[in-house]
Amino acid sequence: MRFKPASLAQLFEPPDQHRGVFGWICGYSADAGFLEDALERFSGLTHAQRAHQGQILLAVMLDPGNPQITPAEAPGALHLPVKVAKPPFALMHAKVALLGFQGTDSFILRVIVSTGNWTRQTLEGSLDLAWHLDVLSKDADAETARQDRTDLAAAWDFLSSLQRSFDLRLLERVAGKDNESADAATKFTQWIKEVGKHHRGYRPRFCDSRERSLIAQLPDLVRHHATGVARNFFALGSGFFEGEGSGDAFVPERIFEVLRTNRLVTTSCEKDLFVNPLACQTVAKRQSWIEQRGWTIRAARAPGYFGAAPRSLHAKFIFSANARDGSNRCSSAWVYLGSGNLTNPGFMNKAGSAGNLEAGVVFAPETLNWSVEGKKDDGADVVTDLLPIHWDDTGKTPLSALQAGQDMPQRDAAFVAAPVALFLWDERPERASLTPQGEVLGKFELLDPDGRSCMRFADGGFAWLGKRPRQVTVVWPDEGNARTASVPVIDRYGRYCAADLPALDLEEAWIQLANFPMPPDDEELADGDSVSAIDGVLADGVALATPPSAYPVRRMMTLVEDIAAKQLAIAEPDWAMWCNRLEQVLTQAKDSAVVRAFKSIALNPLHPLFASTFRPAFAETAQTQEGVRYEAALNAAIAAWQLENCPKLGELH
Repeated sequence: MRFKPASLAQLFEPPDQHRGVFGWICGYSADAGFLEDALERFSGLTHAQRAHQGQILLAVMLDPGNPQITPAEAPGALHLPVKVAKPPFALMHAKVALLGFQGTDSFILRVIVSTGNWTRQTLEGSLDLAWHLDVLSKDADAETARQDRTDLAAAWDFLSSLQRSFDLRLLERVAGKDNESADAATKFTQWIKEVGKHHRGYRPRFCDSRERSLIAQLPDLVRHHATGVARNFFALGSGFFEGEGSGDAFVPERIFEVLRTNRLVTTSCEKDLFVNPLACQTVAKRQSWIEQRGWTIRAARAPGYFGAAPRSLHAKFIFSANARDGSNRCSSAWVYLGSGNLTNPGFMNKAGSAGNLEAGVVFAPETLNWSVEGKKDDGADVVTDLLPIHWDDTGKTPLSALQAGQDMPQRDAAFVAAPVALFLWDERPERASLTPQGEVLGKFELLDPDGRSCMRFADGGFAWLGKRPRQVTVVWPDEGNARTASVPVIDRYGRYCAADLPALDLEEAWIQLANFPMPPDDEELADGDSVSAIDGVLADGVALATPPSAYPVRRMMTLVEDIAAKQLAIAEPDWAMWCNRLEQVLTQAKDSAVVRAFKSIALNPLHPLFASTFRPAFAETAQTQEGVRYEAALNAAIAAWQLENCPKLGELH
C-alpha cells in the first residue's frame, strides 16, 4: 500500500478510545472552512451538534491582520482578538497547536508544529509540512516520554507567553456560574501542569523566536539532537523569500555559512534550494548570483500521493545528511521545519519590530533513506516522500521560468479586542436584555439586527427585541475610527453562541441524557418533534422501557431511576458537564405533558435524586464541590418546572 501521511486536519483526530476536550492554536491565518473540518474531527460532532452544545473547543490566536472568524461561523472555535493593534512582533507567524484528549482513565496531549496556515488552501493547494507528538499521562518513565514532555513544556511555555497579547475574557467563568468551556480550559491547564515538565538532561526540540532568532539557535539544536558531524548534503526550501537585496543578505547562503562555521556541513557539500518557481522573490531576480555560489535551484515537487493536482511550495524546511556511495541510508540526518521563512524577519531576527514571532522544531529522524530502490515496504521512511525535494535534473528550472511573484502583503490590524467580550442573555416576563459580562474596557454601542443602537437600562443591560441572538455586533471608537466586532452571547447554561434548545418530552429528554457525553443527533436538532414515540416505539424502531400511554407517575419514576443509574457511572472528570447537561435537558422538558401533570397535582418528583444512594461517592453530599454543583443543577431544574415550593415525593406525610 502506498504511503500517505495524515493531512493537517487529520492531526486533530483523537487517539483510539479518547475524545477531544480542549485545545490552543496559534497561526498567521485561519479560515472557517479548515476549522470546521478540524473541529468535526476533534470533537466527533457536526456543525449543528456543536452549535447546540455551545462549548469552546479550540481557542485560536492569529495575527491581528486576519479578519475575525465569527463565533457562529465555526461553532466550537473561539477566535481571540489581540489586546492592542500593534503587539510586540512584526507578524504573529508561528503555527502551533496543543490539543487535549480525554480517555476513560487517562488523557493525551498532542503538540503540532506546522509550516502551513490553518486554512483550506493549506489542505487543497499547498505543499506544507507538520511535525507532531503525543504525550500520554501514563508513560512518564520512558526515555522518549521524557523528551516528549520536555517538548510539550516548551510549546506550552510559548503559547502561554503568547496568550498575554490576546484578550482571554471569553475563557473566564461568567455570570457567577461554571460552564463547560471554562471547565474544559481549566482541565487542559491542569493536564499540562501534570505532565508538561522539563526533564534534567533533556533539551526541547521545539524552538521559537521570542528571545533569540532561529538562526542563533540552530547550530546548538543540531549538535544536541543530531550530533555535531559535518554533512555533505544540504537542502533548504521556503514558500517565500525576501525581495531583491544585496548578495550578502541572501538568507539561505547566510544559513549555510553559519552551519559551515560550526562544522555542521562540509565546505564542498551539495547545496539544493527548493522554491515555488512562480513566486520566489529574490531567487528569481538573482538566480545567476545564487548559482555562482554553488546552489542548485529546483522547483519543489509534490510526492506522488498528492495526485495530479498542482501544489505550490509553502513549507519552510532545512534538511541535511551524509550520503555515502553504495548506501541508501541518510546518515546523521536532521530536519528543521516551522513557520519561519528563509528571510530576515522570519529566520535571522528575533521577534520585535523587525522580526516575526516564529516557531519550529529541529529533530533527527530515526531512520531515513534516499530512495525506495530495493525496499520492500511502502516508503514511509524515504526522504522524497516526507519532504518536497528531489534530484531529477529536469527539475532544475531555467532562468526564464522563475518569477518573483508578490512580496509579503502589509496588513493593518483587522481584529482587536472590543470593549466588551461577552453578553449574557436575560429573559424575563417584562423584558429581554443583553448584559455585558466581565471587565468592560471602554465605551461602545450595541447594534440591533437593523444596525440601530440598542437602548440601555439603568442596571447596565441592553434592551433586545426578539428571540435570543447567538452573537451581536458592537461598535466603538478607536483612534478616530470606528471598529466593529461580533460578540458572542451566553445563555443561562453557559453555552456560547449556541443554537436554540428545542422543547422536549420526557422520552426525548432521557434519550439526550442516555447519550451523554454526546449531544443529540442532527435530526433531533433540526426539528424538536423529529424524535417521536408512537405506541411505545421510537421513530428509529427502539422500544421504550415504558410506553408513553402509561401513567405520568410511572413514566416520571422510570426517568428518575434511569437518571440515577446513569449518573452513578459518570466519571469524576465529566461530572461538571453532566450536571450542566442534566439541568439543561430537564429544563427543556418543563412543558412536557408529564411535567404538566405533576404541576397539576403540585408534587415535586425529582426530590429522590437528592438521595446519596443515587449519587456517585464523590458527590454524595454538599460537603464536596461536586455535590454542591449537582444540587444546584437539580434545584434549578425543579425551579424551571415550577415545583420548588411543592411537597416532595418520598417525604409525604
